[in-house]
Amino acid sequence: MKHTLVIAVVMLAATSIAFAQKQSARKDQRRSVEQSIRLLDEERIQAQIHADATTLDRIYADDFIGVGPSGTVRSKPQVLADFTSGALKFQSITTDEVQVRAYGNTAVETGRSTMIGQDKGKDVPRDTRFTRVWVNQRGRWRLVANHYSIRITQQ
Repeated sequence: MKHTLVIAVVMLAATSIAFAQKQSARKDQRRSVEQSIRLLDEERIQAQIHADATTLDRIYADDFIGVGPSGTVRSKPQVLADFTSGALKFQSITTDEVQVRAYGNTAVETGRSTMIGQDKGKDVPRDTRFTRVWVNQRGRWRLVANHYSIRITQQ
């Protein structure tokens, strides 16, 4: 009886340790995904400011779709063409209140963005909120969707 009780206690302790290690590994993985997305998004922002089509091509998924604050919809080829031609250009882009949530091979990034730039000669809305969807494709995070909404200041 005493021997059975000792075995049960050891098994319970081992199970608890394994469970805690698994939870810790999941938290570490979420932190790693969040850090990867934040770094990639900063790289994307710099590529937009510098009209670096090569970097944007690597970051955007082939089936990327973007919706701008005015409702303009662009595919990946349209985005690359607009940056290359100078039709879409930014002098600065900053983000804050950024949150990244991971769901397996998918991550959702939300936050606020302040942009100074022009889209076909017109100023882009300065203050926006964004939602970006990232998917891990063959070991690399790629941006598959991006949506902006104009941020209206409450009086």
